[in-house]
Amino acid sequence: GMLLSASGSKVPIVLMSCGMLFLMSWVFPVHRPQWHRFGYIALGMTVILGAGYFGINLGLFLQVYAAKTYFLIGQRWAIAFVGLTAIPWVMNEYARESLRVIQPELLEMNTSDPVRFAIFTLIIYAAASFFTLMLSHMIVVQRKKDQKIAELSEQVESLSVTLERSRIAREIHDSLGHTLTDLDTQLAVAQTLRSHNPAQASQAVDTAKILARQCIEDVSHALSRMRESNFDLDQALVALLEQLRQTTALRIEWKVNLPHLPTYQRYQIYCLIKEALMNVQKHAKATDIWVTIHQTEQGITLDLIDNGIGFDPTTYKPGFGIQGMMERVQLLGGQFDIQTEIAQGTQIRITLPL
Repeated sequence: GMLLSASGSKVPIVLMSCGMLFLMSWVFPVHRPQWHRFGYIALGMTVILGAGYFGINLGLFLQVYAAKTYFLIGQRWAIAFVGLTAIPWVMNEYARESLRVIQPELLEMNTSDPVRFAIFTLIIYAAASFFTLMLSHMIVVQRKKDQKIAELSEQVESLSVTLERSRIAREIHDSLGHTLTDLDTQLAVAQTLRSHNPAQASQAVDTAKILARQCIEDVSHALSRMRESNFDLDQALVALLEQLRQTTALRIEWKVNLPHLPTYQRYQIYCLIKEALMNVQKHAKATDIWVTIHQTEQGITLDLIDNGIGFDPTTYKPGFGIQGMMERVQLLGGQFDIQTEIAQGTQIRITLPL
């Protein structure tokens, strides 16, 4: 606590010193200019050492202002504060102990040996200051960690929103993109032919109605697959490949050999295969597709090869389909590689960690 070895005549000095320190405690100029902070610390140090000159021990406040120096100005200035106040504090303590006349036999240190007294007092002061500075350092470090955690939390929240938007966009593209394109085409045909060929326009409208119904079913199936806890990847892939082989002129060969995987990963692999097949159907002008999915030492490898027209990889800008595949692979922590040349077909290899 605070030791006040003062006679009755020192009471006004005690009250004035404590009053000034109390008023200053209501001010903490952390956001003020640097010279304001220096002045604040210098004023507090002057009050404390000035009180010590009159034999009043305010050592506790001296440690408080060492901590305030750390918070307001920094570690180096806090160490300088401790060094600057050490000698004046020792001199004040020696003078105060030398003037004590009440029960001198209780003094643990004989002030007639000033060197010994100074060393002893310096050791105590250094130990208390070291503890104060270490505690201040821990508080500052923890504050910085809390600020970093808050910043990272904001970044994670922003990233989560971005990923969720990308996921929704991929789901819409996977389930609706192709069917809506065909629907738009049929409606455009109906709009063009309605005046001079009503029969063909009516047929286009009927087809558009079927496609609209297909859109609803695609959305329903996509939501069901996302919610299924026992999504059967092998069965879904076989159904997808069989449907594509029956509804197009493509010749498809596949070999699937997968271990047990988490539901989320199984569904993402299904979406990757579906997107790749749709891209081949729309753009490659291929007649044959080979699909191989198997486990390797690196993880799961997906190979999709077609004999289509290919493209120039140096000038190609990926559309949303390829971009969506890349985002899915990145989300799963895998690697996406595409090899192609004009008139040489295309090979996509996706490697996913288990």
